[in-house]
Amino acid sequence: MDAPDEQDLVLQRSSSDLLLQFNLSLPKFLWSVTVQRDGTPIEKRHIKGIVRTSTTADLVKLLEPFQEWPQLLDADLVAILAPLVDAFVLSLTGPLETYFLCPSRLLSTTLPLPRAVCRLLYTLCKIRGPKVISRFFRNEPMYIELMLNALHAWNSPSADTPESNESSHSKMAWEEKYIMLLWLAHLMLTPFALASIQTEAPISLVSIPSDLDLDLELPTICKRILAVGLQHLLSSGKEREAAVTLMVRLVLRPDMAKFNLLGTLLTWAMLSLRTNSIGTLTDSIYRHIGALSFLASTVKSADAMVVVPFLLPIFQCMQVINARDTSIAKNISSSAIAHKAIIKAFRSVAVTALRLEAMKDLNIPDVADAVLEEIIQHLLGELAHKDTPVRFAASKALSVITLSLKPSMANEIVQALIATLEENILSVDAAKVTNCLSLEGDRIAGTSTTQRDLAAVNALQWQGLILTLSHLLFRRSPSPRQLPLILNALVMALGFEQRSSSGISSGISVRDAACFGIWSLARRYTTSELLDVDTSVVQVVKTIDGSVSILQIVADELVVTAATDPSGNIRRGASAALQELIGRHPDQVIKGISLVQLVDYHMVALRSKALLEVATSVTALDQHYWDIIFDALLSWRAIDSTDANARRLAAQAIGLLSIQHGVHILRTTARRVWFKLGSLQSREVEKRHGLLLAASAIILQARNLPLDNLEQDHHPMLPVFWEILIPGSILHDRDFTSSMLRPLLTAEGTCSLISALSSVPLTTSNASQSSSEIITTALHFIDLSLTHCDDLVITCASNAADMIFGIVSLRQRQQCVNQWLVKVSSKGSGSSQSSVAIVGLLAALGAVYHRCYDDNEIQGRIMSAIHNVLQGQTDIATKVGALKSLSQGILSYRGVSISQVTEAMLACLQDFTTDQRGDVGSLVRYEAITAVHQAWKYGCFEDENEKQSFVVLICSLAVEKLDKVRYRAWLCLQDILGTNAVLSLSMRFPDISQTSSVQYFLQLLPFLSLEWAREPFLEGLVTSVGVGSESILCASRAALASFIGQDSEEQLFMLWEVMTNVLRGSFNEQRLVVPILEAVAFLLDCGAWHHVIHQLDGQKLFLLIQKAHYKSGNPHRLKAAIDAYVGLSAFTSIRNGVLLKLASLLLHPMASIRNKAADALFIVDRHSKLEAVDWSRHPREIRAEARHIQDRYLSSA
Repeated sequence: MDAPDEQDLVLQRSSSDLLLQFNLSLPKFLWSVTVQRDGTPIEKRHIKGIVRTSTTADLVKLLEPFQEWPQLLDADLVAILAPLVDAFVLSLTGPLETYFLCPSRLLSTTLPLPRAVCRLLYTLCKIRGPKVISRFFRNEPMYIELMLNALHAWNSPSADTPESNESSHSKMAWEEKYIMLLWLAHLMLTPFALASIQTEAPISLVSIPSDLDLDLELPTICKRILAVGLQHLLSSGKEREAAVTLMVRLVLRPDMAKFNLLGTLLTWAMLSLRTNSIGTLTDSIYRHIGALSFLASTVKSADAMVVVPFLLPIFQCMQVINARDTSIAKNISSSAIAHKAIIKAFRSVAVTALRLEAMKDLNIPDVADAVLEEIIQHLLGELAHKDTPVRFAASKALSVITLSLKPSMANEIVQALIATLEENILSVDAAKVTNCLSLEGDRIAGTSTTQRDLAAVNALQWQGLILTLSHLLFRRSPSPRQLPLILNALVMALGFEQRSSSGISSGISVRDAACFGIWSLARRYTTSELLDVDTSVVQVVKTIDGSVSILQIVADELVVTAATDPSGNIRRGASAALQELIGRHPDQVIKGISLVQLVDYHMVALRSKALLEVATSVTALDQHYWDIIFDALLSWRAIDSTDANARRLAAQAIGLLSIQHGVHILRTTARRVWFKLGSLQSREVEKRHGLLLAASAIILQARNLPLDNLEQDHHPMLPVFWEILIPGSILHDRDFTSSMLRPLLTAEGTCSLISALSSVPLTTSNASQSSSEIITTALHFIDLSLTHCDDLVITCASNAADMIFGIVSLRQRQQCVNQWLVKVSSKGSGSSQSSVAIVGLLAALGAVYHRCYDDNEIQGRIMSAIHNVLQGQTDIATKVGALKSLSQGILSYRGVSISQVTEAMLACLQDFTTDQRGDVGSLVRYEAITAVHQAWKYGCFEDENEKQSFVVLICSLAVEKLDKVRYRAWLCLQDILGTNAVLSLSMRFPDISQTSSVQYFLQLLPFLSLEWAREPFLEGLVTSVGVGSESILCASRAALASFIGQDSEEQLFMLWEVMTNVLRGSFNEQRLVVPILEAVAFLLDCGAWHHVIHQLDGQKLFLLIQKAHYKSGNPHRLKAAIDAYVGLSAFTSIRNGVLLKLASLLLHPMASIRNKAADALFIVDRHSKLEAVDWSRHPREIRAEARHIQDRYLSSA
């Protein structure tokens, strides 16, 4: 999938700015500086108690992009972590009760500082890993008790802390628990005896199971640590992982050996996996996961001699769970995380047993023989597990165990993996799949007689098996003698693909594992070892020449994958593997250095670049690479891809390849595509779509070759593509009409081919088919394509009509256009379904308009048909189609007379139709602007008054509220006016976001000074000033206020007059009345007419505003009028009348209007009665108060 830019490159460029911003913000985030009365800061800093949630989130956002490239943080880790660690330590040493204290007004927007610091520390752990981050934690033993006290106080507030008050923060978040447990685990590495740490704090033994038989002499501090670890061992979050690390490090401390803490906890963990309830722990699945993780981590981290007595019991405990004989075992087996923990436990037991087996001089029981075979058998079965984490864990465990085995046993495991890969692989005759006869009867070279079909294999199992082989190669476990079979499996996996019935791919993970395997192979094995591999064992599709080395074969497969694979991760993985292969084994691949430079890791990230740039550049290096890339482009990765855009890109790439190495390559390319088209089944719609597009791309690219070369070629293949259009040969009517056959794809491909074929001589090898019949069939297919409503299909069909009209006779052109005109006129007033068909016909009529230059009657009828559509009662989509036929077809040429549709275009510029979808008229306005722009560009307007009418409306649309329409109108306007002497548009705004700026509106506001443009311009402007989005509202209002501040009194009077005229004309237009009222309210509120208010007729405006909301039930109109009344209260002559009008609205049926009126009256009059009454109550309950206020204003009138 393509992206606008590559994330890692963007991150690399912006990393310094992100880190600089973070480092500058962090001190202000953590510390508060005392300020003297004169404002000068004191050097003394204080740690903050609370911080803003939004500020914490902003800092997290600055760090999260580094997940793409964690190493970019390394240079700044000290500068980032030191302040965070210092701040957290200060929070531990201060009063712990302040953790919950917070003013009630800030409770929802703030966090305790320790929580915010832990959130940042967890983000760093997520990016760089907990092992790296924990190295920066303080490791003094004094922090053990401080950490335990804080965990107890912050997670379980005592009675004297304000937990139940409104002004208190909640208990600890999971990020805090994770970081503090991780910190405690880091402190367990201290070399001092824990018994030397005295603690006087109360011991909480709530989380310690009752049957956990601890030594009575176990130090109190150890019990507290154990209680904290056991409490979080059953958690469902990340803190469980930190708790496991804490407990493992605790039990493996040398000073804990005399208390037998290791044996006690291992026995407890195994017992908890067999019984329903242990102590106070719940029966949650996470309790079992915690116990399993503890067992696996302990055996892995402990010395082999220490855990010898527990290996067999742990192994037997895992076997009981796998047997699923008990309810607990079934519960555990249902979880993928538990499965992963069991695999880790098996791995630890097996590796430790093998380590013990190597100690032959010691009297140690032989555990390996008892456990090894069953563990390996279990891991081989888990490679096909349905959950990906389980397969990953089994793969890694099997590779680690194999590394510790004797070479003979390791070879047996590799053989078992390869044998499993060979299961369910079918062999089919490749001639039936890929081979076909050329014109001379020769078989296309480069293919073998058999092909391996992987459709029946288990994709999940293949991923596990290939990943295991890759891990083994990374550790160099297989012997060089086994490399041929392993390479055969890796090459097959590199091209592995399976699709579900819905088209979803399940082969990406297999190909990803194969890339890792080849990368590992290139790193771990020498060139001589790889060159000794027998290439005949590697069963790839292409025939392998014995002289070609295995390195060249693997490089070919990597090049194909990097250039054509659908997945970006796979393309990059193949590129990395290719770079490793060529770099580690130089001079073994054809033009290897150039190849690595072209198949760049960053270039293959985007699929369009990989297909159109990388693939074509590689094929130019050597004919060998042309052959393999072209074969890949005709496979499932490209032409047969499920993604339509990928097929379009592949077709373009085939067209570029067809002209690279001369005319003979063009002939070969065309022949291969032609025969593949002929061998397709009717149901293979997607492949036919890609091949049709490829054929059209080949024909179009052939134009770049010298004509004499084509004429000298004895076997031209381009005209033969006309035979595709022979009735009943390849394409049928049902391919364009049946929804089951996805007709849009066939229509697009066929029309693209017809467009390209129009430049090729019409010849056919079938003497029974005349040229006229083929042309008739082509026109028929175009007709069928025009009935679809897809924009891309309509564009292709109209282009095809345009191109084929260049080679048909005048009679055929007239007949075809007459048929289209009849259909347009007959369906113009029909159903919506028939209206959809008109869109395509209109596009075709617009495209072929210039082809009828010698028939003025036809051109006039086309213009008349478009005029009738635009002026008639047609739907929005049809009007948009008619306007597109003008802008994209008819108006693309100079000298076109548009007098017939001028009136209709003016009406379309003022189309403000709305329905349940919203302002659908904006679609018509947008296309109308485009049509005007084209007409102006090609000089289609002759009358000056006509030009002025269009300019006025374009100016109005250039300041309306909709961004898309406003920007399109601006592009048109700047080309129309240019450097006009009356109104110069000196500033340019090339981006749509820039048309929402103050500068943009300021440049256009001088239109208010032009008498012929004032009212229409103001009608567009008030939609932005009154009801635009927040950014438009702010920018337009700021620009208008600034512009008015520079006006003379005469201009202010003019603005007053224009505003009242627009208001008077908007009573019956809902789209204008609310914006104009809001605009009036804004101008009155900002004092636009303050200096001339005594010269203005306020009574006239007052009456107009009353008329605007007279008997209206629209709340928006009423609220806008109330806002305007507030501004009108500044007119002394009508103040009492305005107040009385507002008072009358205090009894309005709508509560929101009553509240709005009361607020307005309070702003103007400050009457105390207004503030004391709840105006949202029923009007009957507040009638007396409202009458009292009305009488007050009546008496003063």
